[in-house]
Amino acid sequence: MKMGWLLGWAVPEAWFAPFVHRVFRDAEHTFVPAGPDASSQLAALLPCDWLVGYSLGAQVLLSAAGKGMGLGRVALLAPIFAFPREEALGGRVTRTQVRYLARWLRRDPPAALADFYARAGLDVPAALVPQTATEELFWGLRCLESDRIEPPPPPGWRLWCGTDDSLLDAGRLGELVPDLRCVHGTHHPLALLQAMREDVR
Repeated sequence: MKMGWLLGWAVPEAWFAPFVHRVFRDAEHTFVPAGPDASSQLAALLPCDWLVGYSLGAQVLLSAAGKGMGLGRVALLAPIFAFPREEALGGRVTRTQVRYLARWLRRDPPAALADFYARAGLDVPAALVPQTATEELFWGLRCLESDRIEPPPPPGWRLWCGTDDSLLDAGRLGELVPDLRCVHGTHHPLALLQAMREDVR
């Protein structure tokens, strides 16, 4: 089985990939960071048995589908239609908080990212935290601040969200997408991956 993975904001492949390999041991995996050239990198991956977006990566896949890009079988983990709480599309974080994070990231990237990981419940070790702020990170924050995709997702797409996600409101997402799979967990990918494995066998 061939699986392509579009990562979340500031999620290092070196941290995320071991969870994927643990859960989907026998599959072939390719990982793509969520960045300005994600669409072209995704096109190079296709066809896949599964294309999976996590967090910001899920938002990028939703946006690509809205632009008519054929993606095949798609799974979204911790899906984002619009991140700001003001949009009432399942996000818990205000635009002001996203803008504050962007300013903090310019001043002190390691501290800003460590705080984000702690709030999101992501146990990214200090050795993997980027020491400098890249254009990819600022591009992602701009997407999180301003992008909005109207639900529902395309037919046949499968979505999972943690019931205790501090960044996303699983209850609201369930109202928007009735077949959303709610998993006992947080924004951390492991429980979402395990639930996906049970559901896509």
